[in-house]
Amino acid sequence: MKKLLLTLMFVSFLSTNAQNPVQEFNFDGTLSNTDNTISFLGAPNFVNDRMGVAKGAQRLTSKALQGVVGDLPQGNKPRTISIWVKFNAINSVNYILGYGTALSTQYFGLVQQSASSGNSDLSLVGWGDANNMIVSVPLQKEVWYQYSVTYEGNISKLYRNGELLKTVEGIPRSTKGYILRLGSINSTVGINADVDDLRIYSVAMTDEQVMESYNSSKPTAAIENAVTNTVKKNAALTAPAKTTIAAKTATSAVSAIESNTGSKNVEVFSQGKKIMGSNASNIADLPEGTYLLKITTNPSKK
Repeated sequence: MKKLLLTLMFVSFLSTNAQNPVQEFNFDGTLSNTDNTISFLGAPNFVNDRMGVAKGAQRLTSKALQGVVGDLPQGNKPRTISIWVKFNAINSVNYILGYGTALSTQYFGLVQQSASSGNSDLSLVGWGDANNMIVSVPLQKEVWYQYSVTYEGNISKLYRNGELLKTVEGIPRSTKGYILRLGSINSTVGINADVDDLRIYSVAMTDEQVMESYNSSKPTAAIENAVTNTVKKNAALTAPAKTTIAAKTATSAVSAIESNTGSKNVEVFSQGKKIMGSNASNIADLPEGTYLLKITTNPSKK
């Protein structure tokens, strides 16, 4: 019984650690990793991230960032690398990331080719046509995508937004190099995109884990529709705590709520953090993005 319990605990421990990255860069106002031990080199250009948070992502326009990352999986070691990308131009190639040596099987890179008729080739580059993995996918400008690539035991997998795009078995990986570049493949620069939340794992995540990673970090689509300028009294009184609102119409919506139902407290949240205080008087100053709105009624004065 004790052996069975220990085995279950060990399996649970491995399952939990499988989704803990060995390196993570969230680009929240810094080029350093979350441990503040490694930093990308290059001129920063911070922009809104996929949640609409200011200075929460990095814009790369015909430039690259690079850093020495000691935890990059080498040789044929298992790995998972994921990154969020929003392409600002799709009529030219976008070199998303890469590391290794420019020799057969010794490179590991991700490239989104230029789009034609709404489709584009996504490539896992191993240096040499026989070592590359290619799949055609639909592609749009200014849409956030999460890309994930896994490798283990000569099996390579490409994912986008949690969905498996392609699996290839039999292509060896003998990656050699610790310089990770964003926006270039080897020394060739080419990108016009925003990047966010780069994560590196020392294991090949399962299909379920990749989907879970996407679901836990994707933008909240339910908040993208705006509250109209007129808010009905009954809707305001029965609305749940999480209410949808758009920044451009928020001021008039809040005014309508106050006029119909009395004094209200309005709190605005992004990524679980409150970013504005009572009544959100400066809500119109928010950047365009996705938010949660909490409205509570002040106690009536007696």
